Amino acid sequence: MTMYISKDQRQRDSATAYRMVFEALGVLMAATVQGVFVNSTRVAGDCAKNGEESSTVAPEQLDDEKRSYLEGSIVVIATCVFCSVVCVLGTKECDDVIEGHSDGFLTGLRAVLTFPPYVRLSVCFLFLSLAIAIVQGNLALFCTHSLDLGDDFSLFIIILLVSSIASMPIWQFILKKFGKKSAFAAGMIIFIPILVSQLYVEDNVYVYIPILILAGFSIAVALLLPWSMLPDVIDEFMISTGERKDAIFYSFYVFFNKLAAGLGLGISQVALQLGGYVSGACDQSKDVGLALRLLVVPGPVIFVLVALLLLWAYPINEVRRVYNMERLEKIREEGEQKQDSPLPPDEYTIDQSLSYESVMVTSTEI
Repeated sequence: MTMYISKDQRQRDSATAYRMVFEALGVLMAATVQGVFVNSTRVAGDCAKNGEESSTVAPEQLDDEKRSYLEGSIVVIATCVFCSVVCVLGTKECDDVIEGHSDGFLTGLRAVLTFPPYVRLSVCFLFLSLAIAIVQGNLALFCTHSLDLGDDFSLFIIILLVSSIASMPIWQFILKKFGKKSAFAAGMIIFIPILVSQLYVEDNVYVYIPILILAGFSIAVALLLPWSMLPDVIDEFMISTGERKDAIFYSFYVFFNKLAAGLGLGISQVALQLGGYVSGACDQSKDVGLALRLLVVPGPVIFVLVALLLLWAYPINEVRRVYNMERLEKIREEGEQKQDSPLPPDEYTIDQSLSYESVMVTSTEI
């Protein structure tokens, strides 16, 4: 709905920032619900108890655990329903003079997937999401078998989320001051030494916490900037073609994000299997700890570097974005004047003679 709640780029950027903050707050809330309702009664999955090789769980304990999961799910469902109602009743779509053309899904899909700025930004987002998915999916195992800090994992997650939430206003200020492309690149550059440090960090909580704070500061960029830059690509597309394909743009953007999560899971499974990881075993060999270190460092670092190269080729800089904003405002003003004139609406059509290359030339001349 970002493109439909406002025609002002600044308001859309602000809405995106609020959205990502509340998304991170939702994850933090889920971790809190897990801690309040489930952790106190969770007994299934314990490998040993009082030094015994195995433990027997009483039926009453299982009942308490089932009840805690039910209570936690009720809280989560109630929150989802409340947020959905607020979104439906509290937002209003704005009209735009540039309307979507019903020229068929496949035609629109081809136009979107061959649009150079969208391709570069989407693939950049794919590689960055892949790097984060690999690290995120193996963080619990990494803390347990590489750092021997598995008991502090819940604390680490909370620190990571709080750091991400707290740093989003800072990145919002940076992108306004220096531009989205520069802010995005800075966040990814900061992420690289954080990843490399995972090869050398030892089982020291007080050393790992500052690393997590910096990691949250960098991950906030991946949460905020890609979604803030997508509306700029859609604006560019509207100027180049005179059409709106917002649904296709956003749906395939989400698809690339989910694809990265699936690829990250597959890569992790293969790497852990090669490292000798045994699912369900409480004691793993030392090779597993080394495999986890190698899993969360070289691959993600390479993926972030590829994302940086794609971002470098991304053509919409701050000058171009301002030009697009002014051009769209002019198109909308002309459209409103045509709508107020006695001429029939069908006689007004948006000039579609502008090609992507002509916009490139025009924007570079200003």
